[in-house]
Amino acid sequence: MNKLLSCWMALCLLLISPWCIAEYTLGAGDYVRVTVYGDADLLRETRVSEDGVLTLPLIGEVKVGGLSTIQAEKRIAEQLKRGGFIANPQVSLLVLEFMSKSVSILGGVLKPGRYPVTRPSNVKDMIAEAGGITPDGSEIITVIKGQQRTQYDLHALAIQSSVNDETAVQGGETIYVGSRDVAVVGQLARPGKYSLQGGLRRISDFVAQAGGATEYAGETLYYTSTASGSAVTQAINIDQLFRAPSKDIDKLVFPGDVIYVPVAPQVYVYGEVQRPGMYKIDKRMTVMQAIAKAGGLTPRGTQRAVKLHRKAASGEIEKLKPELNSTVQDEDVLYVEESLL
Repeated sequence: MNKLLSCWMALCLLLISPWCIAEYTLGAGDYVRVTVYGDADLLRETRVSEDGVLTLPLIGEVKVGGLSTIQAEKRIAEQLKRGGFIANPQVSLLVLEFMSKSVSILGGVLKPGRYPVTRPSNVKDMIAEAGGITPDGSEIITVIKGQQRTQYDLHALAIQSSVNDETAVQGGETIYVGSRDVAVVGQLARPGKYSLQGGLRRISDFVAQAGGATEYAGETLYYTSTASGSAVTQAINIDQLFRAPSKDIDKLVFPGDVIYVPVAPQVYVYGEVQRPGMYKIDKRMTVMQAIAKAGGLTPRGTQRAVKLHRKAASGEIEKLKPELNSTVQDEDVLYVEESLL
């Protein structure tokens, strides 16, 4: 999808035609070439001043700021004719450097740089002029104009049927395309970094992309986002995320966000059980249930000889003799002894 989006943007470049340049509005800083056909001495390459003025031979200062290139050509011709210098002047004005109305496009685009606003354009038009986003570029982009920062979803903009005036650019904006990576880590089948592309935007999308939670995953994942400017972490119940999703829970994900699925609390069951090992603690799991999860007792095992090793708050290991209906805790070690009978 990302490749198709980039190709579509590149095709938009074909829409730029010479008449678009002719309709460009001149402003301070633009560097132009003025040619008067039949008189090579009047050729000048010069910059529009801060006052919007060009200084030319014979006629001196010409106010061109705010005019299109066609209008500026006519004004220069009129002043040449009015001054009696040329009876029927043919003037051409070519913009060599578009400086007064340009947009800086940075980050994950094929051709970062400054681009002139030579026609009515919006954000997706300007990114198309920069060659489209790179394979590592994000579809969530930031537009900076003065003190204002606005984020747009390029995937949503691309499929809109009409131009969104809200995304129109006038010049002076900076469009930043950041990294597309979202880190999805922890107890997942395929942890790693995943791309914001093809409309995949929510937490559940990325958990699914990473293969879902493993058997050792906890009931809660932690979603950390810096979209607000500072890191904010939210705990989200995984079962609820998929069974009864809502926008308050299944939030939109942004570049740089982290989704972390921690390991669930574990209990170790050893001794005279069928399958000794480490097991995930289900909600309110008892000693009896932990033994059952380990396959139950061997013929030599006995429920009357179960010992529990538990780490105390001080860090010391306590040796306890639990009841079978006692609740186990994270990192408990249950040992089932051999029956003496």
